[in-house]
Amino acid sequence: MRPVVLHCIPGMGGGGAERQLSYLAGGMTAIGWDVAVALVTGGPNLDRLRANGAVVHQLEARHNHDPRILWALLRAIDRSKPDIVHVALLQMEILGGLAAELKGIPWVFSEHSSERAYPQTVKNRLRVWIADHADAVISNSHAGDAYWATRLDARVPRFVVPNVVPIEEIDRVEAATPERTGLDPAEKLVLFVGRFSAEKNLEVLVGALRRVTAEQNVVAVLAGTGPEETAIKRLVGDLGLRDRVRTPGYLDGIWAWIKRADVLASISLFEGRPNAVLEAMASGCPLVVSNVPAHREMLDDESARFVDPDDAEAVADALLDVLRDPVAAHARALCARRRAEAWSVMNVVREYDRVYRRIIERRKLGGT
Repeated sequence: MRPVVLHCIPGMGGGGAERQLSYLAGGMTAIGWDVAVALVTGGPNLDRLRANGAVVHQLEARHNHDPRILWALLRAIDRSKPDIVHVALLQMEILGGLAAELKGIPWVFSEHSSERAYPQTVKNRLRVWIADHADAVISNSHAGDAYWATRLDARVPRFVVPNVVPIEEIDRVEAATPERTGLDPAEKLVLFVGRFSAEKNLEVLVGALRRVTAEQNVVAVLAGTGPEETAIKRLVGDLGLRDRVRTPGYLDGIWAWIKRADVLASISLFEGRPNAVLEAMASGCPLVVSNVPAHREMLDDESARFVDPDDAEAVADALLDVLRDPVAAHARALCARRRAEAWSVMNVVREYDRVYRRIIERRKLGGT
């Protein structure tokens, strides 16, 4: 019989964890697993998830804290009969982990960020408590793993499995046309893709773009949504940049935009393993990134321009350097592409297969 993994995740919105699950489903199915997913809401990654072979269990809930979610999860476990449960994001880290514990199913906890994402709050303390009951914690970066190194009992094994880069799919996508982007071919494109949240440091990026757009024929597109969206749109207006800096929200077909871009900027204050950067690497798009551990784990000075994320002038200098010297920028992008090839779908799903089987066997042997 094929082994079954049940993923528990709040929904399939446009975030990185959701996108990663949609990519992994197809690879895990291809190597012999059945993939089931329990979720409350849909979202832009749901169609890809289903197309990649996952069986979706839609859970009824009036709101995020509806106690019925736990009972619905228990029923999803009964229906899918998983060999292992994999939980992601706070709601399902708590409820999915609890459901797996109640059913006696081995379960793993995901880490998608790093220490600075978790201030000392009641929710984050609860998160640590539930993770300490997991059969393992899987982080997508060494920075994420370092967070758990000092917080977990020694009996809980930790693994680092990098994010998937769907290179073959990305290679089949053509760059976005002028009709699609609304850009003149002579206009250069600076692209940001991600959540509009404080750690993404968009206020500094917009400050840098004020100078970049004054010195070059540039349009910047900040693609995404999130809690800082209204504030960033207001800042763009206050700086008189509305004709040069666009905020279109979530963009479908983002790989085509990345391939059209002259540079992708990721100047986050901290990260886990950002999908946008990985996908830019696979697309051959030049990168300007903040000098933080998460970016250093994926890139080096031969493959990207690194900047101090607190220095808007340094960010502007780096963006202008990439735009003015496309030959050097292209050479760095080729180096980044070669690094990304190590994280293809099949390479990463084989790592998950190894970890899942090890955890299942460990539980059978009584956790030794």
